[in-house]
Amino acid sequence: MQSQNPILTRVETYSDISQPMTVQGAIQKSVLLTVIAAVVGLGLFVYSFLTMNISLAYAGAMVGAIGGLILALIATFKPNTARMLAIPYALFEGAFLGGISVIFQVKYPGIPLQALLATFVTTLVMFGLYRFKIIRATEKFKAVVMSATIAIALVFVVQFVMSLAFSSSIPFLFESNWLGIGFAAFVAVIASLNLILDFDMIETAAAQRAPKAFEWLCGIALLATLVWMYYSFLRLLSLLSDD
Repeated sequence: MQSQNPILTRVETYSDISQPMTVQGAIQKSVLLTVIAAVVGLGLFVYSFLTMNISLAYAGAMVGAIGGLILALIATFKPNTARMLAIPYALFEGAFLGGISVIFQVKYPGIPLQALLATFVTTLVMFGLYRFKIIRATEKFKAVVMSATIAIALVFVVQFVMSLAFSSSIPFLFESNWLGIGFAAFVAVIASLNLILDFDMIETAAAQRAPKAFEWLCGIALLATLVWMYYSFLRLLSLLSDD
């Protein structure tokens, strides 16, 4: 079974193949992981913001991003570990969410709440579009979204390397101008469209009677997409505020 989600690339043989996953089970685990990340993020946000401990916010964002990435990669290449790594992954993502929200709130008051609302509304819209088959996860659609996702990832890797090695950034692309705002909007759209791939993956995996443990991997994938969406909206709204 091949997944079109950027987190899920392959499924290995599980020992519990006799217990197939269900759509309901995948949704329950996705909700659980999302709630854990939200609680941790809210806790870190409230504490860091009230005490104005910006150093803690930066630390939380950095540790959460790196820790979450490592666990996501492990789960991707070793899917049988997803059951064990899912909750720690949610904790790391919560730390990232809380830390990055404080950073943006200090510089752009109100932006995190706007980004949260945008993420929530977009998720509902994408689910409706998928549910009523207005947007179909065809092979062409999957290929386009995945290609765009990979391209975006490469751009951010180059930006990260440039910022570390040369203390600079890709010209115009990460600045508050029409090109930077356009790129941020494009990233937000692609992040949102990845939800369609997630929904399709869950239904397809359940239809093909994927093992029960695969539900946790679906939860990791959905949470990863939601976090990416939230961060994309943070960037877009902050650039629009600057502009």
